[in-house]
Amino acid sequence: MARSDIRIVTIDNTHPDFYRLVGPLLARRDVYKSLGGVPWDDEGKRWTIAVATGPGSLDRAAGFIGLTTKGALESLWAEPARRDTLYPRLVAAAVQAADTGTLHTTVTHNRVPAYEQAGFTTVSTTQNYAKMSWEPSP
Repeated sequence: MARSDIRIVTIDNTHPDFYRLVGPLLARRDVYKSLGGVPWDDEGKRWTIAVATGPGSLDRAAGFIGLTTKGALESLWAEPARRDTLYPRLVAAAVQAADTGTLHTTVTHNRVPAYEQAGFTTVSTTQNYAKMSWEPSP
């Protein structure tokens, strides 16, 4: 699919399309393995979703990222073939949709470049993860 076949939406779990789009991915082992944990669908979390049009014009989530009520970006996931393009798009769209000040995240090292493209800086690292933060421009 071409880039134009993906649209980015931001919704929460009360939106009528949320579980139709993201629900099938929440309990998948490959998603869990990629994230290093469960993508919890907590109340108040806003999800930025890359929606792809599939066969028969059915929409499906090709990627997503969550923003908690405390300004944490988490659960950045995309289909393996789309990660290089969707990771930066999803992070940038989630930052744009955020209405909080400082944002923060803890991510696996392979996701760091997508966050850096959106202006995040690394605060600390461990063997498997990087803690990063983003400050709005003055």
